[in-house]
Amino acid sequence: MKKSLLAILVCAVVVSALYGIDAYAAKKIYVANSGNNTVSVIDPSKNEIINTFRVGTWPAGMACDTANNKLYVVNSSEADSTVSVIDLKSNSETARIKVGIGPMAMIIDSNTGIGYVADTEHLVDGKNLSHTVSMIDLKTNKVTGKIDVGAGPFDIRIVNDKMFTSNSGEWQLAAISMKDHKVIQKVKVIDTPLGLAVSPDKKKIYLAIHGKGSVTVFDTNTVKELSTVKVGKSAWYIGVDNAKNKAYVTKREENAVAVLDTKSDKVIGNIEVGKGPIGVAVDSEAGRVYVVNHEDVSLSIIDTATDKIVGTVKLTPATDSTYSGSPWGVAVY
Repeated sequence: MKKSLLAILVCAVVVSALYGIDAYAAKKIYVANSGNNTVSVIDPSKNEIINTFRVGTWPAGMACDTANNKLYVVNSSEADSTVSVIDLKSNSETARIKVGIGPMAMIIDSNTGIGYVADTEHLVDGKNLSHTVSMIDLKTNKVTGKIDVGAGPFDIRIVNDKMFTSNSGEWQLAAISMKDHKVIQKVKVIDTPLGLAVSPDKKKIYLAIHGKGSVTVFDTNTVKELSTVKVGKSAWYIGVDNAKNKAYVTKREENAVAVLDTKSDKVIGNIEVGKGPIGVAVDSEAGRVYVVNHEDVSLSIIDTATDKIVGTVKLTPATDSTYSGSPWGVAVY
């Protein structure tokens, strides 16, 4: 299940800079190479790998702490089940935090200094026993509690006063109160839910329905289903361009990305990328979408103005694993 239903929580963070090319060059692209337990650092001004550093076993989701120049890498192997804390100035690991079994995704609440990690997958006799979100105090790097959200929490988003999880083990979207960390609502969906994304106005949350090749749209206030949009086979993750009101949905089995208009929630385009796209990150300021292609071990770069491919970066094939695929997660900072 890990190979076919693994996913990447995408951290797409934009930092302020003075002018065009300087802002673009100041950023870096981070790609989690799950097959060889490393993270590649890419210079987007040259589309070249400039550094690689080691993390834990089978790195997946990532989250950026922009205030403290830290990158958190979720190590998803059940035998590892940790989060690596990376100092982005030195590209070195400064701590490793033990969380729940089989973690996949992480998100940071900058207002409280708490990181939330989805403890995604621990299968026993065909049943997924992972059902919590681990809470990390980012000052002490300690787990301070766990929230029981439902089986197989896969992705996480925080919107206003709620946290949403896609519970892949029970086919539900869960809404959790940020005040007391209690589940306030669960909504049943038609198939395995994976990636989550939030509309630019924060009024809607998008949920990728893996087996049905669709995206279901919910009202973030009422958690009521608004619509379902067919996008194609094997929907995985969703990245949102807040500047242009677009959502980009990776479709692993079609080697493509669907483009949605977040105002009308209609499909407005389809972009062919590399083989087996999964992770996606959007840099609205630079006008770029970064898509990780698992099967051909590459990164596709899309111009958000034209929705055309403008570059490809070849990554390092897995050397520490017999599994042919390598890259999973991607972050921009």
